[in-house]
Amino acid sequence: MILAVLPLSRFVLGLLCHLSERKARLLAVVGWCISAALTVLLILETRDGSTITVGLGGWPADLGIVLRFDAVSAAVCPLVLLLELAAILYVRKDAPRPLFYALLQFLLGAVFALLLSQDLFNEYVILELLTLVGFLLVGYDRRPAQVWASLKYLVLASVGMGFFLVGVAVVYRHTGTLNLGLLAGILADQPDAPWVVLAATLLTAGVAVKAGLFGFSQWLPAAHSAAPPAVSALLSGLVIKMGIVVILRLSQVFPLGATLQLLGAATALLGVVYAAYARNLKRMLAFSTLSQIGYLALGLAIGTPQALAGVLDYAIAHGLFKGLLFLAAGEASRAVGSGRFDDLVSKRAAIPNATVGALLVGTLGIVGLPPLAGFGAKAVLLGSHPNVFVATILVLTSIGTAFAFAKLLPLFRFRRAASCPSDRIAAYAVLALPILFFVPLTGVTLPSLQLGSGLRPLLVVESVGAIAIGVLLHRLSARRTPRLPRRIFFLEEAVLAILIGLLLVYLFLSV
Repeated sequence: MILAVLPLSRFVLGLLCHLSERKARLLAVVGWCISAALTVLLILETRDGSTITVGLGGWPADLGIVLRFDAVSAAVCPLVLLLELAAILYVRKDAPRPLFYALLQFLLGAVFALLLSQDLFNEYVILELLTLVGFLLVGYDRRPAQVWASLKYLVLASVGMGFFLVGVAVVYRHTGTLNLGLLAGILADQPDAPWVVLAATLLTAGVAVKAGLFGFSQWLPAAHSAAPPAVSALLSGLVIKMGIVVILRLSQVFPLGATLQLLGAATALLGVVYAAYARNLKRMLAFSTLSQIGYLALGLAIGTPQALAGVLDYAIAHGLFKGLLFLAAGEASRAVGSGRFDDLVSKRAAIPNATVGALLVGTLGIVGLPPLAGFGAKAVLLGSHPNVFVATILVLTSIGTAFAFAKLLPLFRFRRAASCPSDRIAAYAVLALPILFFVPLTGVTLPSLQLGSGLRPLLVVESVGAIAIGVLLHRLSARRTPRLPRRIFFLEEAVLAILIGLLLVYLFLSV
């Protein structure tokens, strides 16, 4: 019953937080402690690579709700706890309304439920809940830009979930079950059936809207950049990964390799191009999230056990450094009064040194400096024997990431500055320390993934070389700012892009 208690306890605490204004913060801490204790127990039972499976209510697997704690759950649950703790510490001085803590509990309950779910319809329901809670959190401060960004998120996510639900109906019509484990066996005998291609298209295109794949997730830059810093950290570091978790589950049932390879390449390259020429720090971080999601999609496309280990590695690493970067970016923008790079550089003396340090650690992690978080995943993916096309995309994206984040170099100067609240420093430390000691920590907590297996001298040289090339290119082209198409991020064009993407996914799967 531990598996059921993990998400259900959060939903109960969310209701209590909304009903009790004085104890909302205390209940948030209680929820974190309960989840931490349950997660430790589950990880200790599965450190050898085994899984824990529970069928609720005694129903057979084809009808009932099946929960499973596996390598994916074991890898992501600690990330959930770290990001939650950092968010709670970060907002402590802001004294948010009880509604914030209630929404936080519902969000995390949905995340835990999705990590354990093994049923397509349950995944649909949980994704819809994540959409609703995310919509409310993005617009939490009720500023006009936030409200519009949250509405665009709600509309586009609803379009994607409509596709997903139709795909669920197609699967059930032809198989009589929605259990992913049973579906894998059924579809193995008829992988090229027309209805299989249709179902895979609808499910993949639908969840791609939530997963941050370029061409489907045009809501992401506005939502992540407009949301409060703690919410941006949770959305980018955690919620966006839930779409990738669903795609990972689907890739184990449907033949999505070639499709994910093309979608991942487009996401990685186009995301890093838009990040490179963004003029606002949080918007650059939002576009870089798109780019990093491309890494995960490419790893899923490779599909080997080593590549899947790299996907989990990078999902954890990305959650850590992107959460840290969004928290630090919010504090830096608050101190300066603007998030534009020109203003941040000209008024950098106003940014607390602790915030500068957090930005530095997050930047070193995201560009893949050995042996910090980020490098290990890229090393594992590059060492998982991908083809030349995938390897080229990974290298180009690494260079582009260094190019984009070179804009932060003028900020990395420590001087006498305003002090940073202790709660903010504690929030930074919660995420910065795992980034700095990522490989040994994962080696202790998740030995079955072998996340440090990519620490080879040649890959270290390649990673440092990619960073150097990216910084050099930034220096050489500092005054050149091309005008990139923006209309694709407008609501009408975004809906059209999703429809075109649906058609392209169908064509890729039909070939």
